[in-house]
Amino acid sequence: MTSSALAEDSSRTALAVRGLSKTFTGQRALDHVDLDLRAGEVHALLGENGSGKSTLIKCLAGYHSPDDGGSITIGGEPVELPLTPAQATRLGLVFVHQDLGLIPNLSVAENFAISQRYNTGLLSRIRWGAVRKRALEVLGRLNHADIDIDSPVSRLPVATQTIVAIARALSSAESGARVLVLDEPTAALPDDEAERLFAAVRHIVASGVAVLYVSHKLHEILVLADRATVLRDGRRIDTVECAGLRERDLVRLIVGRDVEIPQRAARVRSTEPVIEVANLRGNRLKDVTFAINKGEIVGLVGMLGSGRSELARMLFGAQSPAAGQIRLSGRAVELTSPRAGLRNGIALVPENRRRDGGVLDLPISVNLTLPAVTSFFRNGRISRRRERAVVADLITRFGVKPPVQSRAFKYFSGGNQQKVVIAKWMHTEPRLVVFDEPVQGVDIGARVEIFDLVGEAAAAGTAVLLISSELDLMLSVCDRILVIRDGALVADLPNEHLTREQLTELIYFGSQEDPLGKDLQGSDA
Repeated sequence: MTSSALAEDSSRTALAVRGLSKTFTGQRALDHVDLDLRAGEVHALLGENGSGKSTLIKCLAGYHSPDDGGSITIGGEPVELPLTPAQATRLGLVFVHQDLGLIPNLSVAENFAISQRYNTGLLSRIRWGAVRKRALEVLGRLNHADIDIDSPVSRLPVATQTIVAIARALSSAESGARVLVLDEPTAALPDDEAERLFAAVRHIVASGVAVLYVSHKLHEILVLADRATVLRDGRRIDTVECAGLRERDLVRLIVGRDVEIPQRAARVRSTEPVIEVANLRGNRLKDVTFAINKGEIVGLVGMLGSGRSELARMLFGAQSPAAGQIRLSGRAVELTSPRAGLRNGIALVPENRRRDGGVLDLPISVNLTLPAVTSFFRNGRISRRRERAVVADLITRFGVKPPVQSRAFKYFSGGNQQKVVIAKWMHTEPRLVVFDEPVQGVDIGARVEIFDLVGEAAAAGTAVLLISSELDLMLSVCDRILVIRDGALVADLPNEHLTREQLTELIYFGSQEDPLGKDLQGSDA
C-alpha cells in the first residue's frame, strides 16, 4: 500500500484496537482482540453470550482496565490506557446501553440536562434555554425534531426513548462524537419500531460517525451493517463484509458450526383444553377470548403496548382482570396472586429475567428451587442433599453452563439465566407455561436451545403460550398464532401456510387478505 493510501486509510479509521486483552481472576475474557472502525460505517460486533463483547465495550468505555500490552487509537491518535469514562466521552466514544440510562419520570429536556451536567450559568441556575436548544438541535440531526422534549420519557414509545438516549449520548461529547456504541438497541422492539431506529442510525453514519452495533438479531445486521467482527471465547474470529452474506454464514462464524432452526415437531394434537379465557378485560385488554389445548404451542404476537405482557401477568395472577373468566381444565378459577397461579399449575417465564425472573445475588441452586422449596422440607428443615441432587439434574437437563450450583444468578450469561428461569418453572410440572419474550437479548445458539425447551414442554403435555417479537422463530414452532392489537385479539390462525408478511400486516393494521380475497382472520377475530 502506498503512503498516500495509508494516509487515506488512517484518516478513515475512527477507532483502532490492537491486541486488547482482559483477565478476570485467572480467566481470560479478551485475548489479543483487534478491531477497526471506519468513519461513517455501521460495524456489527457479534458473538455468543460470554464471547467477550461486553468486556470489550467496557474496556472502551473506561469501566474495565485492560491488561498491559494492548493499544487504542482514536482518529489516528494513540490513547493512553486505561481510559476513564470521562476520558472516553471527551475523546468522542459514546455509549447507549440496553437499559438506556434514562430517568423515566423526567422529561426529555431534563434527561439532556443531566448529561450536560445541568449546563449552569450565573447563580448555578440551569440554563434551560440552552439545554432545550441543544436537545432540539441533536434530535433534529437525527430527523426527529418532532419529539416533544417536555414529555416525560415514560410516555414515549420504546423506540423513541432509544432515539432520545442516542441523541443525549451524542450531545455529551464535547468535541463531537467519533464512535457511537449501541448495545442491543432493538432487544425489546418489534420490527416497525426497529425501522425508526435504523433510520436514525443511517443519519448518524451519514455525518461521519462510526457506529459499533451489538445485536443478536442477525437479520438486522444484514440490513444495517457494512461489516461485522465476530468474537468467540474472547478471541476475534474474523471481520467480514456484510454484503452478500446470509444469516447462516454469520451463525457459522458465531457458533463455529451450522445451527438448525427449530421446526414444529410432529406431536399428537389434543382437543382437551387446559385453559379457556372468555371476555378478559384489563387496562389494555378488551374482551379477549381464546383457549389452549394440552400439548399445544400457541403464539401471541403484537406491537409493544398491545396488551401482550398484561395478558401474561393476568394468566399468572400477577395482575387482576377487570372482567372476564378463566377456566382451567373446565373449572373456573380466580387468579388473584402469583401464589394462586402457581397453586393452579401456571408458570410464567417473564419478559425481564433479571428484574422478575431470578434473584440476582443468590446462587442458582436457590433460584432453581424457590417455587418448589416446600417439597424439600424434611422434619422442619430443608434437605440440602435432596436439593443438591435435584439442582444437579436440572442443570444437566436444561444445559446450564457453567454447571456451578454456588454461582450467583447475576454472573451467568443471558442465555444461561433464561435456562435457569425456565428450569425452575418446569420443575413445578405446570399445566400451562407462559413464555414472555424468552429469547430477548439471547445469542443464536441459546435461542435454538430455548425454543427446543419450549417444544419439549409441549411434547410432555404442557399447554404453552409463547409471546415473542421473533416472527420467524414463532412461525417455526407454533401450532396456532394469536394476533393482538390495541388490546383486542384480531386473529386466531392455524400455522399451516402463514408467512411473516401476513403476520406483520395483521400486527400493524389488524386485518389482512390473501391474493384471492379470503379473509385471513380467524373465526375468533
